[in-house]
Amino acid sequence: MQIMITKIAESYNPAYGQNRKIETPGDSIDYRLLKGFFTPVLAPLLQNRWLICIFAAFGVAQLLLVFFGLTAWQCPINETLGIICPGCGMTTAMAMLLQGHWHLAVQTHAFAPVVLILLLMLLVAIGLPASYLRKFSRRVERLEQKTGITAILLLSMVAYWLLRIFDFI
Repeated sequence: MQIMITKIAESYNPAYGQNRKIETPGDSIDYRLLKGFFTPVLAPLLQNRWLICIFAAFGVAQLLLVFFGLTAWQCPINETLGIICPGCGMTTAMAMLLQGHWHLAVQTHAFAPVVLILLLMLLVAIGLPASYLRKFSRRVERLEQKTGITAILLLSMVAYWLLRIFDFI
């Protein structure tokens, strides 16, 4: 019986039963790009304590090696292609910040204070109890969703990198 009803409906309306996609304002490319701009990046990282530990351990190890003048991990992009990457000089600049050479550190890499703050935030997050870590993560997520700060910082860093490549800075 259902088959007969479907055939009759299709004979009167050829679009009946076909999955036609009706585009809503939320499906437009502009909306998806804007939504992606405000997608949290740091908050999901803060929800996983193991990832926090891994990132913080590598960051602190690299920073300590440079701070004490030891050979640290070299930039693979700079070593293979001979082009500076967006993060080249970041660890050196952060070590200068820790030594109190603020002006020289910002001249070396302008985003060193921001990355140092993020590294300190990861170190603090490691020691937080689980309930406070969830609250902290939710607040960071709200901040990222409302302001798009992560995307703004990443785009600014790429713009800064391009200016450095073309010797404008």
